[in-house]
Amino acid sequence: MNPIKQRQVFYLHGFDPRGAAHYHRLYREQAEQQSSVNNLHIKVSARKRQGEHSHHWQLNASGTQSHYCFLSWDDIVRQHWTKGWGHILSDVLCFMRCYVLTPNALRYITAAPKQLMAGLYPALFMLLSLMLSLWLSTTLAAQLPWQAAQWPAGLVLFAALMHGSKLAGNKLAVFWLLRIYAFSARWANGKIPELEPRISHFAGQIASAINDDNNNEVVIIAHSVGTMMVVPALAQALEQVADKSKLHNQRVVLITLGHCIPLISFHPQATRFRAAIRSLAHTPQLLWLDYTAPTDGACFPLLNPVTSCGEHSASDAGPRMLSPRFFTLYHPARYKKLRRAWYTMHFLYLMAADKPGPYDFFAFTAGPDAIARQLKERT
Repeated sequence: MNPIKQRQVFYLHGFDPRGAAHYHRLYREQAEQQSSVNNLHIKVSARKRQGEHSHHWQLNASGTQSHYCFLSWDDIVRQHWTKGWGHILSDVLCFMRCYVLTPNALRYITAAPKQLMAGLYPALFMLLSLMLSLWLSTTLAAQLPWQAAQWPAGLVLFAALMHGSKLAGNKLAVFWLLRIYAFSARWANGKIPELEPRISHFAGQIASAINDDNNNEVVIIAHSVGTMMVVPALAQALEQVADKSKLHNQRVVLITLGHCIPLISFHPQATRFRAAIRSLAHTPQLLWLDYTAPTDGACFPLLNPVTSCGEHSASDAGPRMLSPRFFTLYHPARYKKLRRAWYTMHFLYLMAADKPGPYDFFAFTAGPDAIARQLKERT
């Protein structure tokens, strides 16, 4: 394979209210750190807005120019980023109704029991916060010598303690997974209509890049909840590519990182979503790499997103189930600390490593070799 001269990269972020500025800064900082590991010195340009829902920056390394396009939907995330206890309670009830108190619960327990238990964590945190705040507020208020002041003082203390537990929950990322579960359930039930035009917009951009012969390689990368967004987006994009020869030689690559696709694909109502999965799984020209880590508690590790929802892949098609093998990429002492930081662990796919190994996000997005060739060299 000839070295890549021009690559188009699309990145679809997860359920994260932080926008393009955060991810541009993260890429620039982590690429610089990774250069000491992979000897790939990437020059990252300034970020520029490209239309209403995308930002882009240029990556130059070893004679390869990569156009990095950040597909933005953080505005939709912020609309559904619950903040108060009332909204959190609503999300808890949604989670219980759609994932636990349903015949579908057995499917989730069988496929990924740890992930379902993680969804119960916010509910338990909320119950514990309520009980402790109630006990502490009544106990402390009862110590006041003025009986008439005990009731209002208790209410003030209770409100303050609940607010404090809410701040602690935010810092510990307790409610992050809960928001994802509730959002996914509402999407599966057609209650987030603003997603459809955004997905279609992304599909048009991806299709244009595939149809552009100047691009030696088109790479679509999705992380976390972004892996659910990319399924219908890429399926629609491929429908807009009339000349299927533009997919030859594994020119179009889909990389899904830390996927949580079953959060929507397992829902009985998600028929259109499963049809999109089926379409991708029957496109043998598409190189689909799926990376999940067993130590990532916010994904469905090594669970095939196609077969797990009852679909099947055509011959030589569908995702290649891979692990980044994070334990080989970091020094033991550091990796031990990272394993305890479960929120950070979910974002390791986008970060620099200590040592070279089977996974390199920055080589995929900016390296001179085609991803198909990189894969052969790393496996």
